[in-house]
Amino acid sequence: MFDVVRHICEPLPRLFRQGQPVALSLGQSLLTVALLVFLYAGWHVRDEGSISAGLRVAFIDTRAYRVDHQRDLEAGVLQTEVRNAADADRQIDLLLAGLLARTPSADRVRLGIVHNGITGVTGVALLRYDITNVVTVPGFADGPMVVNQPLSDWNGFLPLLLTGRCYFGLPAEQSNAALRNRLHALGASTWLACPVTDSRNRLLGGISITWSDRNVPPTGEQLQALMKDATSTGGQIGSVLDRRGKLSPRTGPPAEG
Repeated sequence: MFDVVRHICEPLPRLFRQGQPVALSLGQSLLTVALLVFLYAGWHVRDEGSISAGLRVAFIDTRAYRVDHQRDLEAGVLQTEVRNAADADRQIDLLLAGLLARTPSADRVRLGIVHNGITGVTGVALLRYDITNVVTVPGFADGPMVVNQPLSDWNGFLPLLLTGRCYFGLPAEQSNAALRNRLHALGASTWLACPVTDSRNRLLGGISITWSDRNVPPTGEQLQALMKDATSTGGQIGSVLDRRGKLSPRTGPPAEG
């Protein structure tokens, strides 16, 4: 780079030896500007590895331009995430509504999703869960959409979910007081919890089906068929969540195969 500058400067004495101070001063100023621009562009060409990319970064992709461009990109990513989330929620609500319609005398189906929570004093992430989707029959309220609750609420049935099986029982049987009180507040006298898993059988959450005092839940073969149906619905919901993650601009395009 400096050899190029030296070769450009060598002819200067010959060009301005005629004693024209104004022209000489102006020429030197213009040459200085030209050399600075040349060096500035050359620096970016060297960093980018090509002339076109270097010139674009030097003269077009300025810092202000890059800030604005990054802001536009982030806004675009956010809009894509919002659209994907809305589409995923719509599909999940349809799946839950279909399950509720096939469930004899049930009054409510709720979906809980497991996620990373806060970090405790041990430095280990404490897993949490959110209630993200609810469908009910007419006359029943959705109940509180609790968020960021400790996964320890599920200790009474989580081992079953991890093996791909469902839990069926009474709210009063739950050792966790917070979950027991929450089920009582919903008016549930009996409830069923089934796993939500992805294509690799990873547990993503759980489906909860509740029956009120005035409704009798299924038993025997009907109950077994319902557990199978709820587990299958959980797998479909897991696929929706997995697909939403793969479509996210933050994670890049889906992997081939």
